[in-house]
Amino acid sequence: MADVVAQLYRAADGPLNDLRARTRPEDCTPAPTFPTDRIAADADLAVDGLLLDFKSTRYPHTLRQAEAWQLTGYLLLDTDDRYRIDALGLYLPRSGSLATWPVEEYLELLRACRRDVLAFRTAFTELLDGCNADVEPYDQEEEDRVRKLLQRLVPVADQGHCLVCTQPCPTSGRRPREFCSSWCRGRAQVLRNRGLLPGNPDVLLPRPRKQLLDLPEDAEIVSLTPHSRS
Repeated sequence: MADVVAQLYRAADGPLNDLRARTRPEDCTPAPTFPTDRIAADADLAVDGLLLDFKSTRYPHTLRQAEAWQLTGYLLLDTDDRYRIDALGLYLPRSGSLATWPVEEYLELLRACRRDVLAFRTAFTELLDGCNADVEPYDQEEEDRVRKLLQRLVPVADQGHCLVCTQPCPTSGRRPREFCSSWCRGRAQVLRNRGLLPGNPDVLLPRPRKQLLDLPEDAEIVSLTPHSRS
């Protein structure tokens, strides 16, 4: 209870108070939703072009990959540009911290292959069309359809552009560079192994999740045997 009360006091002051001071109530949309029936998604707050999500985490110095993708998903789901998003942000109520990024900077930090938001949204919308959230391909025909779709939507790096993020490479006096940074060079092998390198003809699909053992209600676990990793 004390933790919750402390979060409320922090929300009354600090960066959220500054945000309230420079915006009008009519510019705020709590729990904004998006024009899609494929994914039931709603963010926490849209305020004057800023899409804000609240994360009551105990680790304020860490941005998890899932949270980064979540913000990107909200940006791409706003296909009719209802909220005119030009910045994305996280508010951490336990530490009273607010972090925001312009959309262009955010996509650059993620090394996104597509930086044009309209083109990104178009590809994302086509990817969702005919697909249900959290449902994996259930037969070979469906799997082939998804693979062909991913092959068609994958961005291709032009000549002189990075093979990972498809952005222009720095000029070199020797031979043309394949990657714009050491980070993209290291990331290339991971994407290649997964068939996700831009222009790669062999797109791999995620492996199906392992199903948990369906135990009867009266089952009792009597022992556990740990497996050592060699």
